[in-house]
Amino acid sequence: MSGGHDGSSASLGALPPGTHLCAFHRDPGELTRIAATFVGQGLSAGDRLLYVTTDDGARALLDELRDQLAAHDAVASGQLRITSFAEAYGTRRPDDLDAVADGFRAAADQARKDGFPGLRVAAEMDGLAPLLGSSEEVLNWERLCTGLQRELGVSSVCLYDAGTLDEEYRELLTREHAGLAPEVAESPLARFLAVDEPWGVRISGEVDISNDELLHRVLVSRAAVMPRMHVDLHGLAFADLRTVSRLRSVAASLPESGWLALHGVPAVVRRILDVAGLHHDRLRLES
Repeated sequence: MSGGHDGSSASLGALPPGTHLCAFHRDPGELTRIAATFVGQGLSAGDRLLYVTTDDGARALLDELRDQLAAHDAVASGQLRITSFAEAYGTRRPDDLDAVADGFRAAADQARKDGFPGLRVAAEMDGLAPLLGSSEEVLNWERLCTGLQRELGVSSVCLYDAGTLDEEYRELLTREHAGLAPEVAESPLARFLAVDEPWGVRISGEVDISNDELLHRVLVSRAAVMPRMHVDLHGLAFADLRTVSRLRSVAASLPESGWLALHGVPAVVRRILDVAGLHHDRLRLES
């Protein structure tokens, strides 16, 4: 990752689990672009995204993501969850920051139980200082989150309104994070979006040695919940031998009652299966 305590921007396409980022926006449009970039990259990687925002922020995010991916589908499948600050953290100052941290742990655990390989959180932080009581307590919260997120493998971006913070305090906040979340990022080579009816994943774009590990982690996470899984390949533009081998290995690892059903199988995948002899009884090719 390119980000660091010097305030450099992080690379969201290769974001290690447990990375704690921040961002300072100057207007609502910039806030939406930063949030949408972080959320869109996380959804494309197959993770669950929790966005803590207002109703207006939720509408702006979905509008911003509209041209990138089917964000409303992600909401319907539970891959994208949007909540208010009060719902996420309560409306009263916690007696102990660890009590709020327990909620973080529960959310991470639930994401795994629901078939997602990881959890990422984007949170608008304007309501945190009034809740905690002081700016120093906000810094304590950020320090707690850094260690907790590393422990749980949860990545996040804390979104602050730059207009409400002086330069010295922004610098202190930056030091408590691994880097800055960018306003824009390169479009991912492939997108791995969860689907729950029928249970499985929708893959679009190109999958090769650079991103096939994402494919594997998503398939394994989904299969851990439901070993009879559908994989929609209608949007797959390219796959190599390693990619098809990943599909076969996941199918082979399923219990005898399980299967991996491939839909919209492109000619290149069928050709690799035939030439390399990668067919398996639990790897089904549907029309």
